[in-house]
Amino acid sequence: MRVREKRADDDAPLARILTGHFGGVTVAAHGREFRPLALAGFIAEEDGVPLGALTFESRSDEIEVITLGSLVENRGAGTALLDAVTALARSEGVRRLCLVTTNDNIRAIRFYQKRGWNLCALYPDAVAAARRIKPQIPLVGDRGIAIRHEIEFELRLD
Repeated sequence: MRVREKRADDDAPLARILTGHFGGVTVAAHGREFRPLALAGFIAEEDGVPLGALTFESRSDEIEVITLGSLVENRGAGTALLDAVTALARSEGVRRLCLVTTNDNIRAIRFYQKRGWNLCALYPDAVAAARRIKPQIPLVGDRGIAIRHEIEFELRLD
């Protein structure tokens, strides 16, 4: 598997990943709408076939991972993509990476913690604001858990 920077011709496979994981090509968090197809990112691929993608937004002092998804689970694509954005952050002198998931996403919560990311904030009932932006966010998610809260994780690089 190799990880490379996202290109304009990656829109179709990225759209498949986004639709599969986020129900469409937009994402809502922090009361904002994000358009991952327009963001910088990385693609994990094997023999030229995309396995996963990560998109992010850079700020002066941090990089926020906006989306992370894979077409094939348990192949290492997610870890490789997080490693790629972490290496980018280190090379640019960024001290903090962050991301948001929802309270129902138990698999992601476990995944991030196992890779050294720390839960740093809970935003109670924040998904209500996200639903005003993206009404198709379901009320119930993984394992029948009501989707209500945003959970922020961070990885400090200092």
